[in-house]
Amino acid sequence: MDFPELRASTPATSNMTYLNAGWAGPSPDAVVERMREAASRESAGGPAGPEGHAYVREIEASTLAEAATMLGVSPDDVLLTHGTTEGVNIAMGGLAWEPGDTLLTSGLEHPGIKTPSTLLGDRRGVNIHTLDLSPTASADECVTAFRAALTPNVKLVALSHIMYTCGLRIPAKEIVDAAHEAGVLVLLDGAQTAGHIALDLTDMGVDFYATSGQKWIGGPGGTGAFYVRPDRRDGLIPQFRAPGLDFTEGFALYSFASLGAPDRAGYGEAVRLHNALGSANVESHNMALATHLREELAKIDGVSFTGPTSGSTATAITTIAVHDRHGGWDAPAFSEALWERHRLVARNVLHPDGVRLCTAAFNDASDVEAAVVAIKALVGTL
Repeated sequence: MDFPELRASTPATSNMTYLNAGWAGPSPDAVVERMREAASRESAGGPAGPEGHAYVREIEASTLAEAATMLGVSPDDVLLTHGTTEGVNIAMGGLAWEPGDTLLTSGLEHPGIKTPSTLLGDRRGVNIHTLDLSPTASADECVTAFRAALTPNVKLVALSHIMYTCGLRIPAKEIVDAAHEAGVLVLLDGAQTAGHIALDLTDMGVDFYATSGQKWIGGPGGTGAFYVRPDRRDGLIPQFRAPGLDFTEGFALYSFASLGAPDRAGYGEAVRLHNALGSANVESHNMALATHLREELAKIDGVSFTGPTSGSTATAITTIAVHDRHGGWDAPAFSEALWERHRLVARNVLHPDGVRLCTAAFNDASDVEAAVVAIKALVGTL
C-alpha cells in the first residue's frame, strides 16, 4: 500500500477535509473489515471455546508483533492497552513512591499526565514540580531546563513526547540520557507520536512509553500499547492483579482489563498498514504536508503560529491563532466555523489557545489547499 491507496481506502477523505488525527484518525476500510472479520470468526469459533481462545491468542500475538516493530522493541516488552492514559497510569501508579519524592513534568501536558500527577500529590504525598516550558522552546532550551530541574528528590520525569497543544517535540533521547545520569526514571506520553513520527524506543532508552491506537494510526478507539524497558519491570507494582489470584501471569498482570478481539484485530491491522508504509516514510510525508501548510498560512494576514514551525522541535501538528485589528476569532468559534462553512475538521486547544491542524498519512496536498482556502475565507469575515 502507498499513501494514495491509503487515502482512497479511508472513506472520510471523500466528503470532508479531515485534519484532526491528533484527536482521532478515521479508519481505512482494511481496519474496519479486519474488525468485522474478527468479530465473526470469534463468534463462529465460540468465544469461550478452544477454537475461539486460539483465534484470540493468534490475534494478540500478531498485534503485539506489529506494535513492537513500530516501537522498535521486543514484543515481550509490550502490553496492549485501552490507550495512552492507561499506560501512563500503569507507570505512575505502579512505582513505589515515598513521601518527599518528586515527579517532574511540564505545564504543556495533556490531562492524561496532569490528572494522575495531581492525584499522586493529593493521595500519596508526591511533590509535583511543573516546569514552565515555552510552546516554542528549542531543543537546547528543553534539555537545559530539565537538567536544571533534576534535583536529588526527583524520582520520575513524566512528559509528552509531542505536546498536543502546540506540536512541540521534545528532544526525548537527550532528556532520557540526562535523567538517567541523575538516576531518574522517564515516562513518555506518546499519544501524538505513534503513526506520526518514527520511533525506536530501544535506542531512546526510555523506561516507560505509552501510545494510543485511535489517533494518527487510524485504529479503533480504546486501543494502544505500553512499553516497559525490560530491566524496569520489576520496579513496577501491578495495581489491579497479583500473581496466583487469577489466571493472569507475566506482563499481563499490569493490564487493567482485557481488550475485545475486534479491537485487538483492528489495532493490529492499523499498525500493520503503518509498518507497511514505513515509519520514516510516514514521518516524511506528514512533515512535508505540515511544512507546505505553514508556508501558505504564513502568507495570510491575521494568522500567527502558537507552536514550533521549523527545526527538530516542529512536527506535523500546526497550531494557529487568528486575529486582526478588530480583535479576532476565539479558537472554539473558529474551529466550529471551519466545519460548518467548509466541512473541515480541526480542533481548538488551550495553553496556548489556538486551532490545531494535523497532517497525517491519509492526508494529501488537496487537504492543505482546502485548509488554506477555508482559513483565508474566515479571516476575511472578521
